[in-house]
Amino acid sequence: MGEAGVSVSNGFHINNLNPALWVRNRFTMYEFGAISQYKRISSPTAQQRDFGANIGYLALSLPAAPKWSIGISLKPYSFVDFESRTNGKVPGTIYNTYYYYSGKGAINKVSLTNAVEVGKYISLGLEASYLFGNVRRASESQLLIGDGRDYLVSRAERNSYTDFAFRAGTAIKIPLKQNNKLNLNLGGTYSFGTDLNARQTTSFESSLNSFPVGVSDTLSNNTKGGIRLPSQYRFGASLEWPYKLTVAVDYERQNWSEYRSFADSNDGLNDAGRIHAGIEYIPKFSLGAPYFQKVEYRLGLTHGQMPYSPPGLKLNDTNISLGASFPFGLGGNSLTLSLIGGERGAISAQSIKERYGRVVLGITFADRWFQKQKID
Repeated sequence: MGEAGVSVSNGFHINNLNPALWVRNRFTMYEFGAISQYKRISSPTAQQRDFGANIGYLALSLPAAPKWSIGISLKPYSFVDFESRTNGKVPGTIYNTYYYYSGKGAINKVSLTNAVEVGKYISLGLEASYLFGNVRRASESQLLIGDGRDYLVSRAERNSYTDFAFRAGTAIKIPLKQNNKLNLNLGGTYSFGTDLNARQTTSFESSLNSFPVGVSDTLSNNTKGGIRLPSQYRFGASLEWPYKLTVAVDYERQNWSEYRSFADSNDGLNDAGRIHAGIEYIPKFSLGAPYFQKVEYRLGLTHGQMPYSPPGLKLNDTNISLGASFPFGLGGNSLTLSLIGGERGAISAQSIKERYGRVVLGITFADRWFQKQKID
């Protein structure tokens, strides 16, 4: 649905957009998601194709009481994976130099969610998360003399991160017709800004034909510091004809101007907003209906500005998505498949453009736990 849905949940899936909507799941729900991506990267002078895949998330929701649900989840928060190469002449000489830049690593998030229903139409939720992980970046330069003395100078930086983060959410259901025929849903979340604890180790090494030259130098060892993660808010509205049709629109904004790196730099990031719109349609919600009339069909659109702003440029990210959830077995199990195609960035001297296609696969299992059995 173009990532829209901060205001609505049909209870058949775990809503990872708004912790307040976990209380709509009245069965024990387990979900697993995976994502793969193919993209074509273009610059003014070159093109490259790339493919990758990763776990999207793991989540478990438990109905602890009639108006209370708890849950746990694990998902990537952010990841780094790049490598670039360039070359040029050493000024004032006839020798060439190759430059290599690379980065790899990730920050992951494990979360505990509590959601309660207040009254009949309002729900509140709080997600408490622990962030952890490390990222390694390296820059290397190789001097090509051509007589077998090709020196390589390397500088490696490893950052380790740990800390807690919190996100609060609320959702309101407003009946517009009697007997649950039509509802107006409102929802919103706020992610609090947090100072993420970090430790940095930086090393320097020189080698000749893969053999060290001199002793490696540790420039910093487990130096304490931190990075400032910016706050984020998201709100949305939806019209819901229960178990038939849902139309949703969301808007989110993250204050990237608040970001600070380990070196206390903003890295030139700006506040960025994004809009999401989507529709979900179920032809016939009935056990006796033909199979493909019980499938949940979805279509969505996402458009927004990226936080990176090279001089004179505004970089956007736009995609369209379509997908469906296919029920199997009994009790709400389903297999969800989503296809996403989009484009982000621009071709210029300071930026690149990506055209990407993503395939998202999700599996949902539902079961009745913690229910007292009755004997007639």
